[in-house]
Amino acid sequence: MKQREPRRSVMISARMREGDCWSDANILNVSSRGLLLHSSKPPSRGAYIEVRRGNYVIVARVVWTEANRFGVRAQDKLSFDCLVADKPQAKRPTNDTGAMVERRATPRSEALEWRHTQCRDRSRSIQFVWFLGFGVILSTFVYQAVDETLSQPMAILTGQLQPKG
Repeated sequence: MKQREPRRSVMISARMREGDCWSDANILNVSSRGLLLHSSKPPSRGAYIEVRRGNYVIVARVVWTEANRFGVRAQDKLSFDCLVADKPQAKRPTNDTGAMVERRATPRSEALEWRHTQCRDRSRSIQFVWFLGFGVILSTFVYQAVDETLSQPMAILTGQLQPKG
């Protein structure tokens, strides 16, 4: 029987993402290729998750689950020192007026911010045109279907009402 690699018991809070949903998780032990985690809503076996501890990111697959605990196998080799040393990210800082402070290490330049806004506006316009075009095509098909459905009974009715002579 293959001997299990050593694990280090810890109690580290982290964030976990499964699909689009983020939740809190606690790392209970660490090995070179896996983690034991605790979460109020553990993912199902076989699911891929992302575990974040500050700037340290672990991509892993759930190999077993039991109650609120589950084990994952990491995609890459884990660094215990980086995991323990990295501080969790604090809430976004605010200034004296309560406005959010830039969270990037180097703020975007004015030109880059303008380009970002321009690209976002352009993509919104393209999306609007596509939806408008789709709506026109769909309404044309609906009109043709209704016209075809009602034209036959109207032709019969008109033929019956014509004077015979």
